[in-house]
Amino acid sequence: MLKLENLTVQFGGLIAVNDVTTEVPKGSIFGLIGPNGAGKTTCFNLITGVCKPTGGKVILNGKEIQGLPPYKVNELGIARTYQNINLFKKMTVIENVMVGCHTKTTSGLAAAIFRNKKQREEEKAVILKCMEILKFMDLAEKADYKASNLSYGEQRRLEISRALASDPELLLLDEPAAGMNGREKEELTETIKKISQKGITVLLVEHDMKLVMSVTNIICVLNFGKKIAFGNPEYIQNNEEVIAAYLGGGLDV
Repeated sequence: MLKLENLTVQFGGLIAVNDVTTEVPKGSIFGLIGPNGAGKTTCFNLITGVCKPTGGKVILNGKEIQGLPPYKVNELGIARTYQNINLFKKMTVIENVMVGCHTKTTSGLAAAIFRNKKQREEEKAVILKCMEILKFMDLAEKADYKASNLSYGEQRRLEISRALASDPELLLLDEPAAGMNGREKEELTETIKKISQKGITVLLVEHDMKLVMSVTNIICVLNFGKKIAFGNPEYIQNNEEVIAAYLGGGLDV
């Protein structure tokens, strides 16, 4: 589904991503891991159009997308979450999810002002769709809560809900377990599996190796911007170069 070909980005004298080539198979739960500063989030930013590569290609379903603005990347079927929770805190839970539908709606400014029949019907359909997503994410009972009133784990799930609202083929999750307790991580693991079962390909950046090893099918490891290993979780867990990259302490799984 997604190919990175010789992907490179340089910020001044720093090469943050260095000639990375890898493939994310359709239907997989793909882990992108590495120590802090390895270039993982930068890869996400290159894929989603937040920044442009210095060289190389990002190919989605056979089409080059590097350099496209983020909204165009989203229209083509990629959605993401962020390391730091990035919600509209003063809006309700369901309003946050409705924002995720924006690239899939067709009513324009005039329709919104005059509230014509097409706009009202589309808004009703969006609300129903968002409620289904919230049910799937176990947040339906809090649809009318302000986003700021949710617990930390619920806010993480709301971010994923908003991403799902754009009907992505590929969902990028950037450290979704950050700050979660053990119970919340277990719930997140099951949520990622459920999302995969819906036919959505998942690309996951995560530091919790127990979660990564339990949920992914295939893993790519970065270190100092370069790919150092690629394979299934068992291979990665026992790869000497990967172990050395994690300060020689082994992977805590």
